[in-house]
Amino acid sequence: MTRPVCGTCATPGGVRDGRPWCDTCRIWLVLHEPTGQWVSYADHASRDRAAETARQVAASARQVTDNLPRVHRMLPEGWTARPHQAMDGAPYTIAIDAPGGVIDATTYLHPPTDASGWHVSVHNRVTGVGFPSYTDGGARAASFDTVEAAATDGIRLLRGEIHGLASRRPR
Repeated sequence: MTRPVCGTCATPGGVRDGRPWCDTCRIWLVLHEPTGQWVSYADHASRDRAAETARQVAASARQVTDNLPRVHRMLPEGWTARPHQAMDGAPYTIAIDAPGGVIDATTYLHPPTDASGWHVSVHNRVTGVGFPSYTDGGARAASFDTVEAAATDGIRLLRGEIHGLASRRPR
C-alpha cells in the first residue's frame, strides 16, 4: 500500500491495525476516489453529499437553460421568465413574473429530479405567503410531466394571485 497523505492536515499518514491512519489528526483514513485525497470516514461522506448536491444543482441549471425558451413562448403579453437561484448552492428554477406594478409575486417552476416531475410554487410578497400547486382532492404537491404543463399551471396560479389582490382593493 502506498503511504497515504492526510487530506486534512497534509502530513504523511501511517498504518494502524492494518488500516490507513493519521497520527496528527488521530483519524482513520479512507481514499475519496473523486478527489484522490485520503480523508476521514466522516469527511468522505460529507464530500459525497456535497458532490451529489453539486450534481443536482448543475442538472437543474441545464434543465432551466434548455426549457426557458419553451416557457417564453407561452407567456402572456408583458410577462417575463428568467433563471432563478434562491441562494448559492440551491437548485435553479424558472421564475415567471407578471408585468411590473401588477403584483409583487412570482411563480417558480422547479425542474424534475430523479424522483419527480416539474413542480410549481408561488411566492406572494404582498401577503408574505408562498405555496406549491396541489393536486385535486389532496394535500400533495402537483407534479407535471412537461415544462409546458407546469408553466400553464404557474400562469394560472399567478393570475389567481392578481385576481385575489384586485378583489381586496378598496373601491
